[in-house]
Amino acid sequence: MTRTAVAIWKGGPGAGEGSVSTSSGVIANALYSFSSGTGNEPCTSPSEMLAAAVASCMSLMITQEMARAGLRQEYVKTESILTLEEKQHRWHIAGIQLNVTADVAHRNAEKFEHACKSAKTKCPISCALKIPIKMTTQLQAESHAAAA
Repeated sequence: MTRTAVAIWKGGPGAGEGSVSTSSGVIANALYSFSSGTGNEPCTSPSEMLAAAVASCMSLMITQEMARAGLRQEYVKTESILTLEEKQHRWHIAGIQLNVTADVAHRNAEKFEHACKSAKTKCPISCALKIPIKMTTQLQAESHAAAA
């Protein structure tokens, strides 16, 4: 499988703007800028798109692992918080915090935890990144939280 995206940048690095589109057409000429991660501009940023990629892939992988464990759920919600830091005049991604919530019965908490840990090792997006990724999990009905 091959997926493609095209990004176009116009103008200087600080005052310019870019647009990005994907081959599926779901993202079409979406505006992006570097500063959109820190301001209120109505556009996205490369780091925000990476956070979205990790969150969406992780929710899918957790769902797959839960199915393998015989668990059913209405939803799996993954919040991805990407931390971007500037050190020595260079920006880098310091890490990603994933907060996973699912509506799984409390009696299945151990299976859910195992599915999340397994998904974290199998997610192709997060595995491609060489940054720390931490995960917390929560069962919606029971408010059971644990670190993975």
